[in-house]
Amino acid sequence: MKTITKRSHASKAAVVALAGMLLFSGTGAARAADTSASIESQIQALLAQLNALKGTGVSTTFTRDLTIGSQGADVTALQNFLASKGFSVAAGATGYFGAQTKAALVSYQAANGIAPAAGYFGPATRAKVNASGSVVTPTPTPTPTPDTTGTLKGGEADLKKYDFRRENTDGAEGENGVEVATAKFDVEGGDIRVERLELTAAATNGSLTKQPWKYFDRLIILADGKQIGSKDVSNRKNWDEVSDGVYRINVTGLKQIVRENKTAELTFAFDISDNIDTANLNQQFTFSVSDNGIRAVDAAGIQQYTGNTSDAVTFGFKAEENGKLLVRSSQDDPEAGILVADDAKESEAYSVFAFDLKNSQNADAVINEITINVADLNSGVTAPDVIRRATLKVGKTTFVGDISASSITFSDMSLTLDGEDEITPTLFVTLARNATATPISFSVTGSDIEAEGATSGDDSIVTGTQTSETHQIAYAGVVTEPVSTSVKVSDPNDASTTTATYTVKFKVTALDEDAYVSMTAGTSSPTGVQFAIEGNTFEGSTSTLLTSTARKSGDFYLVREGKTETFTLTVVLDPTTAGTFYVTANGVRFNSEASFTDSTLFELPKKGYQTDAAYIAN
Repeated sequence: MKTITKRSHASKAAVVALAGMLLFSGTGAARAADTSASIESQIQALLAQLNALKGTGVSTTFTRDLTIGSQGADVTALQNFLASKGFSVAAGATGYFGAQTKAALVSYQAANGIAPAAGYFGPATRAKVNASGSVVTPTPTPTPTPDTTGTLKGGEADLKKYDFRRENTDGAEGENGVEVATAKFDVEGGDIRVERLELTAAATNGSLTKQPWKYFDRLIILADGKQIGSKDVSNRKNWDEVSDGVYRINVTGLKQIVRENKTAELTFAFDISDNIDTANLNQQFTFSVSDNGIRAVDAAGIQQYTGNTSDAVTFGFKAEENGKLLVRSSQDDPEAGILVADDAKESEAYSVFAFDLKNSQNADAVINEITINVADLNSGVTAPDVIRRATLKVGKTTFVGDISASSITFSDMSLTLDGEDEITPTLFVTLARNATATPISFSVTGSDIEAEGATSGDDSIVTGTQTSETHQIAYAGVVTEPVSTSVKVSDPNDASTTTATYTVKFKVTALDEDAYVSMTAGTSSPTGVQFAIEGNTFEGSTSTLLTSTARKSGDFYLVREGKTETFTLTVVLDPTTAGTFYVTANGVRFNSEASFTDSTLFELPKKGYQTDAAYIAN
């Protein structure tokens, strides 16, 4: 984290004016003897005092991920940033990332369209905050919370309305700073200084390991979100055995001051062990503060106690999270298209496949390898016959793949997918010189992705599958664009003449070479435009017509290279059995010459090429 301190010119001017008043407020002769060096020295001293009182502007660039349990100056900067945007943390800029900071961050993410709004400060949120410009935060002003110094005021105190509330029901193996419960009570009659806390842990499952030091590494005490004490709890000697399966831990030496008429909030958080036996993950502990478990001293020097043994919370465990990844469809996945090859050189890089990879757990995962399968090739054709180079782009990072007969493997990636974050890997392929004309598609499944927990090193769970559209490798190509569809039923009152006319209109643009499209249309190849009759099973007579703005060349329509022409498919249905039917144009067959030999079928998507359904009587 880089910080740059800037002095306020206005503040300096005020100090200079104040220095002038001081210099000339005494006898003229005495002040006249002061040198300019002495004046500057006094100015600098006053500036130092002013900065100590008011703080200095600090520009912060965030460089690391922050989550529950994180501490440091960048946490303070984040808390100040959130407050400046109207998402304040009730405890203030404490420098500790707790539940309040997470809640404020969730609100900020939701308001700024950052998904998921999970309260995790990862790359997506960090980029948004850093891109918003210099994050200017004041040097924290000294605050009485947590208050560990100062004179206690008032008289004999009274601790009332004790409450022990749950923070989390469970925590993951190896997770740090998990807040379990918060003890709250009101302070009346005078100030107090909390000096000791006593926490009892009782195992609920007698058939499993009952010793709390087998489950927890460290106990952390927080006051208003900031750590005021901690204790190693991974050692047997730090626990007192109350009875079988019931143990007590004491944290002493605390100096937390709570002022009169304020509410104390003392949170118990744990670092959870990372080597809990699998069977013992089913264990739970009931935590409570005994009737006199919180000890404080008031302004009169009297010991005050509070707590309630019967007010308890139960806390359990779950296996260490290693990231849970899901492969799913992406809006960025390209539609089916023509990949134009060249017999003399490699092609351009085509975007052929994109999928989303979502991490649904709040645990970072590292993706080490992704294998993408290659399919739909003509018999005897392998991936190296058509693909010269394959790259996978994730954000601004590009990985180069190893191409085998039927797959492309991207290894040694070391790509971190933050907890509850999502990425969209996109596959690009460059066709080999003189690539074989063939259909081609790509797919990936959870088993094709190797990932592990960023901290545990254990395998991440990866599920889901996704398949690309089928593309066509050809030496000439077309692209299409839908224009309109319509359906019109003849007089429904005249059963002898009831028919329906379906129309699909679209544009065709020729790429690289002229494209010849047969004037014929039908439900099977070879025809210029292929279509399907869908809905109820159709029996009856069909008439078709394919027209175009393109000029005719024999029995073909000719679309010149780089030109766009409009095609209109008209299908008239006269069923022998009444039913509901609709028509879908599903392919355009073209060639670089007026022939069906070596022609290519360009598959059309349904969207924009499918008519509405219509009922036709017989």
